[in-house]
Amino acid sequence: MSSDGLAAPLKILYVEDNRLVREVTSDLLANDRRQVVALATAEEALREFKAQRFDVVITDVSLPVMSGLDLVRNILSIRPEAPIIVASGYALDFGLQNWGPNVRAILKPFEGSQIDALITDLCTP
Repeated sequence: MSSDGLAAPLKILYVEDNRLVREVTSDLLANDRRQVVALATAEEALREFKAQRFDVVITDVSLPVMSGLDLVRNILSIRPEAPIIVASGYALDFGLQNWGPNVRAILKPFEGSQIDALITDLCTP
């Protein structure tokens, strides 16, 4: 809660290397109840994750240098309960369930209602 009694905006860390997809999806995610930090690389995202608290991380799988899956592993080593959504244009059948109930997958391209439902599910106590 903020000092005015309103709930603080949900902080989303969004990682996508494609500039156009990153911009469009950031606009889709952002609203008066959500603050989005959108970055192009897993390395930038990991630095930002270490620097501040995020309520949910959304990452593409295919990123340059460090993959989105490696980013997930790094984040979970820092904060095992972190809510994470992994986005991919391909079916994700690599054992996502092994990372626990707070790691989910979504197939790209996704609709706003699909990502909203996942965020709500992961971030509602």
